Amino acid sequence: MKTVGQLLHAQRNQSNFSIEQLSVATKIDPKYISALESDHYDLLPSETFAKGFIRNLCLALGADPDEFIAVFRRDFRHPEEKNKTTFTHHSSVLNIPHLSSQAVPIILGVAVFVIYLGFQFRAILTLPPLEISKPLENAVLASPIDIEGTTSTDSLVTINDDNVVKPDQNGAFQISLNLPIGETTINVKATNRFSRTSTVVVPITIISK
Repeated sequence: MKTVGQLLHAQRNQSNFSIEQLSVATKIDPKYISALESDHYDLLPSETFAKGFIRNLCLALGADPDEFIAVFRRDFRHPEEKNKTTFTHHSSVLNIPHLSSQAVPIILGVAVFVIYLGFQFRAILTLPPLEISKPLENAVLASPIDIEGTTSTDSLVTINDDNVVKPDQNGAFQISLNLPIGETTINVKATNRFSRTSTVVVPITIISK
């Protein structure tokens, strides 16, 4: 049974689109398109945003969004169990060498250090969370508009490349911006202390000031 990533990849190839061309057509960051096609859901902002990406990609590719979203929902909420390795238990008793009282603290110290390094590497490689609660995609609004969302507390939020906001102690941020009349997009980036960046693009329409 094909995943939503395999279906999107096949549909994109059938429509003769590159990832970059599809990104321009949908205003979705290429890294999110690649993450969807490779079924790396952990690289996506959230399940809600992933569904929105899939819908916009399907519309651009001439596919049925509901069918693709149904497949995504199945894969996202009920991932297939990975093959489990069966271990053979031996009846013979293993001869474990006796550890001296001096060696035990050293081994524990090394184990703690390795675990600490693992957490540090994980923090460095993990993208900061980023969710936009306001405005909604394709909203029709009057300028100025309020932009609200949440991210990690150690991140800086950049909106349309020149407006920087620091989230509060709960990770929430808010800013009011004047935008020109017409169709436009709000490009929101969250960059954490390790320079890892998450991006959300929200298309809207400004009708008046």
